[in-house]
Parts: sequence; C-alpha cells; structure tokens
Amino acid sequence: MLTAFITVGGILSFQRMPVDAYPDLAPPQVEIITQWPDHAAEEVERLVTLPLELQMNGVPHMAVMRSVSLYGLSDVKLTFEESTDSYFARQIVFERLAQATLPTGVTPSLAPLFSPSGLVYRYVLESPDRSPQELKTIEDWVVERAYRSVRGVADDSGFGGTVMQYQVLLDPARIYGYHLTIPQVISALSANNANAGGGFYSQGGQFYYVRGIGLVRNTDDIGSIVVGANKGVPIRVRDVGDVTIGHAPRLGEFGYQKNDDAVEGVILMLRGEQTQNVLKGVEAKTQELNHHVLPTDVKIHPYYDRSELVDLTTDTVEANLLRGMVLVLVVLIFFLVSFRAAVIVALTIPLSLLFAFIVLHAHDVAANLLSIGAIDFGIVIDGTVVMIENIYRELALREGQQYNLNEVILAAAKDVDRPIFYSVAVILAGYLPIYALTGPSGKLFHPMAETMSFALVGALILTLTLIPVLASYWFRKGVREKPNRSYEWMKRKYASQLDWALDRPKTTMLIATLIFGATLLLVPFIGGEFMPHLDEGALWVRATMPYTISFEEASQIAPQIRDILMSYPQVTVVGSELGRPDDGTDPTGFFNCEFYVGLKAYKDKSWTGDASNKKQLIESINKKLTAFPGIIFNYTQPAEDAVDEALTGLKSSLAVKIYGEDLNVLQDKAIQIKNALASVPGFTELTVVRELGQPSLLVDVDREKIARYGINVADVEAVISAAVGGQAVTQVIQGEKLFDLVVRMQPQFRSSAHDIGNLLVGTPDGQQIPLGQLANITQGNGASFIYRENNSRYIGVQYSIEGRDLERAVGDGQAAVHKAVSLPQGYTMSWGGEYSQFLEAKSQMYFIGPLAVVLIFMILFALYGNFKFPVTIALGVIMTEPVGALVALKLTHTPFSVSSALGLMALLGVSVETAVILVSYINKLRQEGMGIRAATREASLLRLRPIMMTALVACLGLLPAALSTGIGSDTQRPFAIVIVAGLISRLFIGFFVNPVLYEMVAREGDVLQV
Repeated sequence: MLTAFITVGGILSFQRMPVDAYPDLAPPQVEIITQWPDHAAEEVERLVTLPLELQMNGVPHMAVMRSVSLYGLSDVKLTFEESTDSYFARQIVFERLAQATLPTGVTPSLAPLFSPSGLVYRYVLESPDRSPQELKTIEDWVVERAYRSVRGVADDSGFGGTVMQYQVLLDPARIYGYHLTIPQVISALSANNANAGGGFYSQGGQFYYVRGIGLVRNTDDIGSIVVGANKGVPIRVRDVGDVTIGHAPRLGEFGYQKNDDAVEGVILMLRGEQTQNVLKGVEAKTQELNHHVLPTDVKIHPYYDRSELVDLTTDTVEANLLRGMVLVLVVLIFFLVSFRAAVIVALTIPLSLLFAFIVLHAHDVAANLLSIGAIDFGIVIDGTVVMIENIYRELALREGQQYNLNEVILAAAKDVDRPIFYSVAVILAGYLPIYALTGPSGKLFHPMAETMSFALVGALILTLTLIPVLASYWFRKGVREKPNRSYEWMKRKYASQLDWALDRPKTTMLIATLIFGATLLLVPFIGGEFMPHLDEGALWVRATMPYTISFEEASQIAPQIRDILMSYPQVTVVGSELGRPDDGTDPTGFFNCEFYVGLKAYKDKSWTGDASNKKQLIESINKKLTAFPGIIFNYTQPAEDAVDEALTGLKSSLAVKIYGEDLNVLQDKAIQIKNALASVPGFTELTVVRELGQPSLLVDVDREKIARYGINVADVEAVISAAVGGQAVTQVIQGEKLFDLVVRMQPQFRSSAHDIGNLLVGTPDGQQIPLGQLANITQGNGASFIYRENNSRYIGVQYSIEGRDLERAVGDGQAAVHKAVSLPQGYTMSWGGEYSQFLEAKSQMYFIGPLAVVLIFMILFALYGNFKFPVTIALGVIMTEPVGALVALKLTHTPFSVSSALGLMALLGVSVETAVILVSYINKLRQEGMGIRAATREASLLRLRPIMMTALVACLGLLPAALSTGIGSDTQRPFAIVIVAGLISRLFIGFFVNPVLYEMVAREGDVLQV
C-alpha cells in the first residue's frame, strides 16, 4: 500500500511539477528608470542619478548599488541580498523615491519585476504592407497590452519601429514675420486641447451631462489652432509651420533576417514564476492574437521560445538517465547472475525518484536540468544493492536445506541494516554542506542537493521495507547461485594480491602514498573556474562600435553583420538590436548592436567541416567579422548575457573596474590596464568602456547680454529644448491611444551649429534676437556614459578568457597590471564579475569541505563507538578518492569548478560507504570469534562483490553524463567526471589500502560494533 501510494503520488507530482532548463541565478534587483529627454549624461548624473542614489543609500538588505547616466536616461540598479523578498525591496525603494528632489516634469519609475534570466519569448510582427511605424503602434497599443494580461508575464518590451508623433515643424522666418515667439506657439497648443465638464441639467424627466469638446483629433484641428492675431486676422499654427505625422527621434533599430527595420517584442517572466506555466499562457495568447485580434495582414511570428531549450535539456537528461539505468541493470545481472534480483534492485530507482518528486512538489521546488540530471542512480540504490546481495547470498548458501524463508531474509536484512542506514547517512552528509553555498552557485546546486537527498531517503525507506518483502515473494522457491566465472577469476586474483598487501603493509602504504602524492602534483596544472557555461543552444553576438558613431552609420553596418551570420547553414534565424528600446530598460547607445543567432540541433547534418561544433562556429564567424575594423565582437548566449550584465553592471561576465572621481584619470588608467592585459596569454576581447569623447555643441548663455534685452535664461533654454530637441506640449487622443504633440523647428533650421545660432529668441518688447548673440556656441567633448557603483564613478575594462582557466589567467593578469599600472591617491581597482564569484565560491568551499568531513566523522563515530576505525576509513578514502578525480580533470582539460568540487563531496560519501561495508563485516566476523588477519581477509573477499557492485553502479550511473556533450550537459559533466573517475581509483586502490589500514590499527579487545 505504501509503494502504491508513492507510485500514484509521485506520478501526479511529476505531472504537476514545473520543469525549467536552469534555475534563476540572479539576485533580487530593483531597477529605477528615469527618462529626461534631450539632456546630456553630465546633467542626467548631476540632477537625476545623484539625488536618487542619495535617497537609496542605506536601503535595508541592499548589497550593491550601480547606476549609468547617459543621454536622456538614468538607470539605477539596486541589488539585494539573496534572502530579500523582491516585493519588500520594491516597496522600500518606492517609498524613498518620493523623497528625491528631481527636475520639474521628471518622474522616475520602477522597471517590471523580472529576473535577468526571465527573457522567455521573442517575437517579430510581420506584415506585407504596413510600415514599421504602423507595426510599432500595433505593438505598443494592442499586442503589449494583451501579453501583459497573461499570468506570470512581468512585461512585454517592444523594440524597433518608430514611435508615432503629431509634429508642428516651425519656420523661423514665418514666426519672425508674424512677430511671434516659440513659447507663444507652445502655450497656444497646450491651451487648445482639452475637454471640459459642465455638470448636468434636467429636462423632460431625464438628466443630461454637459461636456465641452475641445480635443484635437487630427492634423487639420492642430493646424487651425490660433496662436495670435495680426490686425484682426487670426494667425493659425499652419501659418507658422507645417503640421505632420512624424516620429520621435530614434533610440534604436531592430533587424530581422532580411528586414532591416522590423518590430520585435520581448516577453519577460515575472520573478518567481515557472517557465513552462508562463509559456503556455503566452503561446495561447499568441494564437488568440493571430486569429482573432490583429488585422488579417499582421501576424506574430515567435523566433525564440524558452520551451525549446527546456525540451532540449530534458531530452539530454532523459537520455543520460536511461543509459545510466541500463548500465546499472547490466552490472547487477553480471554480478548476481539473477534477473529477479536485478529487477528488485532496479525497482528502487523509479520509486525513489517518485518519492523525491512528492517531497519536491510539496515544497514547491521546480525540477531543472541539474537537479534531475545529476542524480546518480547508482548512489541512490547502493544500500539496496547491499541488502539484496546479502539476502541472495544467504539464501544461496542454504540451497538444498530446510529453512524458514522469512527468518533467513530477516536475519540477512538485520546483518546489514545498520551499515546501510549509516552509509546513507554518510552520503547525505556529503550533500548537506551544499546548503551552505550562497550566491549563484547556491541557487544552482541547492535543488540538486534536495532532489538527491530526498531520493536517498526514499531509497532507504524502500530498502528497509519493500526490498525484503519482494524478496520473500520472488525467492519462495529458494535461490541457486549460478556460477560466474568472470567474477570468480577476479576474486582469485584479488585474493592473491590481497595476501601480498597484508604481508607487506608498509610497502603497500608507501606505494599508495606515492600515488597520492604524485596526483597532488597535478593540482597547480588543473586550474580553476567558477562554473562551466550553460549551453543554451543559441548565440548572442555583441558588436561594440566606436562610441561616437551615429545612428545612420551604425544602421548601415548592422545588416552587413546580419548577412554574414545568416550565411552559415547551422544558423536558423538572426535578429539584431541596435541601440536601446524606447522604454529605457537597456541603457546603451548606437555603438552597441546585439545579435540573437538561433542554431540548429547539434545532431543536424549541417554541423560539418570547419564548424562541426559551437566553438568552431564562433571561431569561423569571428574570422569573417574581422572585415569590420574598429569593431570588437563578443560571443555569449541570450540568458547568460543578461545574467552577466546583472551581476557586473557591464555587458561582460568579466571586468576590471577602476573607481575614482575624475573621468579623464579613470580613462587613462583603464587604457593602461587594457594594454597591460593585452600582453597576458588568454585575455581576449579586451574593451575599455569609454565614457568620454562624445562630441557636444555647448550653448553657454551670456548673462550680461540677455540682461540688456530683459531675457531670462529660461527663455533661451526654451528655444533650445523646443526648437532643436523638440518639446511635447500636449497629447492627441485617438480612442485608447495617446500620441505626443511635439513642437520643433524644421530640419533645415537645426542641422548645424550655424543654423542653431540663427534661431530667434523673443524679447519682452517684441524683438527677435539670434541665439548666437545671446550665448557663446562652441563645440567640445563630453561624457557618453557615466557609470557609478556604491556612490563612486568607475570605468570598466571588459575581457574574456580563452584557452586558459580563469584562475591562472586572472592571476597572471593581476601581476601584469600591478607591475605596469599605479593608481593615484583616492583611486581603487577591483576584479569583478565571474572572477569575484569564483573567489567567493572558493572561500565557501574551504568551509564546506571540512564541514562535510566533520559530519561524516561524527556519523562514523556513532556507528563504531571509537575514533580508531573512523580515522582509518577517513585516511583510506582521502588517499584513494582524489586520485582518479584529479587525473580525469587533467586529462579532459576540465578546470576545477564548483560543480567538480561538489562532485568530490558526493564522492566522499560513496567512498566512505564502501569502506563501512568492509569494516562492519570485519567487526562482525571478529565478534563471531575470528582473528584479526582471518577476519580481515575473509571479509574483504566476501564483501568484494557488494563493494564492487555499489562502486560500479554509482560509477556507471553517471558515466553517460560524464561523456555527454549535448545541450544541458555542461554543468553535469564536471560533477559526473569527478565521481566516475574517483570511484574507479577508489576501487583499484581502496581494495588494498582499507584492509591494510584496518589490520595495522586493530588490536585484541577493540570495541566492535557493526
């Protein structure tokens, strides 16, 4: 009944439990976006960013505050501690926003509550006839509203197309001829676009609302607005300028395949939601929009769907698990030569998994690639193997005799129940310290530890209850052990070698010590990294162009790069994002162009020749893109890129940051650091995030001159902002849509410094004075961007590491920078991003490793009641376990990472288990009266089969994951490599080291517990 309950409950839990490719690694964040159109980076920093930072200082549980100020936009990001509730963080920030003193009309807003890795769906609006502006209007007012109504969607961010505006393009000659000023035109437009409410009146038993309709509806209404009079003749807007439908200045452009100006939508998932659940709603909404809402010629075409990645990773995990289960079954049949016994053990695998699913679902934990894929069925069923092997052996010994089946099974189970219980406890102790991990590594591995721990507990319960019951049903007719010549040959060979080792304990230990010492010499050559990069089956290519490049020039380059990317047969789709979206959620400029490159499945026939894998494809693409001089290309993946930016504040996973006040000094030092790193092997894609050099036209108002004419500074700035930049004076309402009504000068009157100097400023007495006579107009250089972190300006040097491990490469880089660069007083430097995460994880491992050893030692002390046997077990494991693991890491060129470190801890538990099986049985034989040498030899031979079985099933259970190269295998592979190789060395060396160590410390009169 218990088994039936677990089966039904586990299946239901698995069906309802959400599955994602990878867990969300980004910490809680709150992003404050403030748009202040037409203002330079310096003004934005001084008048918007700094007041906001001032108010945000001291926010509870805040870990770091970063900001970037650029033309027309301030973006402040507050990163919080992992344990902080996202809604609490947003509430605190929202309360403080009201206290910030900002310029009139500037209103900050909070970005939607989504995680950087929450980008789950991309689509493009397609139509054979409509212009990008029409598609952008549909996207803004129809499609985005629809997707935002889907449960779990935080936002739909549009990109591309032009934002429609009603524009009044003024002619300065006509304004001068009518003796008008620009402020008069602005005032007239804002005063002639409103509806009025006049209450109500009663008539004929009914009451009527009174409404004054004064809203403008179209360009004719706008052109008819009166702005003044000349000898009784009204002067209308159309008399002083042209009224047209135009678009706002472009901040970015989206290209898709061969279409250079397309419209994209990006669905962002609400933080804490599950990908599968959200995507079901999004895909249903797409069908509804395409078939029932949008015009028949407009269709939504999705080109990126996270569910595809989920399916690919799920396929990889399922394939590895299936291969692992088959290998485990083969091992069981080989050693026991009994299909029934093998099936009994194999039944534990799905049942223990179903038990884990029940507990995980009850705790609302989502399954992901690592939490399911890193389960080693061999480790899970180790206790079951020991139980069934002992029952099988005891029954086989009684072949042809009269015996009570249940009594024999009960006695055999009692022989091993205590070692099995403590062995599982030891393995769990190897996983429990994982919960001490914090940051991204903790988020990545906590679900794995939970899944494995619950599966082990489920397997233990089944081993102590179900397995003896099944044995009593399936072995009713007794057991006849079939001869296994291969195993008997191995047993004879082992017996002779064991005798040699027991007779020469010092020589045996010397050989083991030399092997262990030689292996440790490999450590400096293995290197280290934070985490293997998770393959998403797609590319994210970033092109960094000169920082002062214009939109017109950049928009000519992006299609050329897109054509090169599309020329590869492995590529399915290419989309390019030039600049930034209109909502300000990605603070960047025209110099930045990012390309989404969809890839075919790696098993597709197109992966041949010089680009047979992803790495070779990147190398081939990079060779072709060198045809664009002055452009730096960087290659990552869609979700990885977003998480990297969230963790570093820059568009790179690795960066050196120089902090200080003076941007000129910061930039000089950044260039020196870049030059120093360029000479260090392994450093590639070096980029200084240049903040200076933006050409600017400076209009410096001369207060003496404007005083002579009675003009205020505000009057001059009104002309600059309205005539040149364009000023939204009101809005035109069309149904549910709102469009800005903007006043600007006609293009030919604002296209150069000379034209701007000829703009006219009205005086109180009706004169029109050229702007050039009231201000000094000069050209200069300003800041393109101003980056800040924790109240200090900084400049970053972005880089990537290629061909070397992260730890050694950065170590060499730090030495080169220390030698070549000296920082002035008040300036500091930090090596951030993935490297700082690596150092944090490394320091945590220094705590977690000893903690695991202490926990296991305490369990062993509880098992044996003394320190002698736990010490021998620990010493034997330490001398044998790392040998294979370190050799395998070196041979496979796999750097030591968090994944491989956790593999070592899991291996620690399994290795101790094999030793416990041996030591407990030696103690049992000694309790029955055997001498130390005889008991040691006899136990080693009798426990050879269960030890080999437990080690081999644990090893082979993860062998497919260790050899896998499919999407989703990256994080599993180091974990699996360490366990597989470590168990192999443990088998070959531990078979001799543990018996020798036991005999060396054993004495008559020992406290013997099993």
